[in-house]
Amino acid sequence: MKRQQGSTLVATMVTLVIMALLAVALFKGSGMFSSKATSSRKDGKGTTVMGAAEWAAKDDVCRSNLSQVRSALQIAETTDGDGKYPQSLDETHIGADFYRCPIGHEPYAYDPSTGQVHCVHPGHDKY
Repeated sequence: MKRQQGSTLVATMVTLVIMALLAVALFKGSGMFSSKATSSRKDGKGTTVMGAAEWAAKDDVCRSNLSQVRSALQIAETTDGDGKYPQSLDETHIGADFYRCPIGHEPYAYDPSTGQVHCVHPGHDKY
C-alpha cells in the first residue's frame, strides 16, 4: 500500500479556509455578505457579534445600576422619617459610578418629587 502524500496538505488548506470563513463571520457579524454591518441598537454601537455582546453586557450594567439607585432611594425615603425622597442622587451615598450610564456616561435623570430615576441614553428609555 502506497500512501498519498498530497492529501494532508489539501486537508490542511481546506481546514484553514473554513477557519478563516468562521473568523470573518464572527468579526463581521450578520452583515458579513453586505457592504455595511448594521446594528439593531438605537445608538448604533455593537455592529459585530463580539461588539454586540460587549454592549449588551454594558446594557445589563446600566439596568443593574438603576436598580441599585432605585433601591437606595426607597431606603432613603423610608428611613428619613419625613417621607420625602432625597433632593439629589448624591444623598444616597452609593458611589459616583452608579449615577451615570456606563455606555454614554450621561447622568441619570432624577425627579426628587416622585423619586423616579431613568437613563437618558438612546435605547435605554425602558430601563
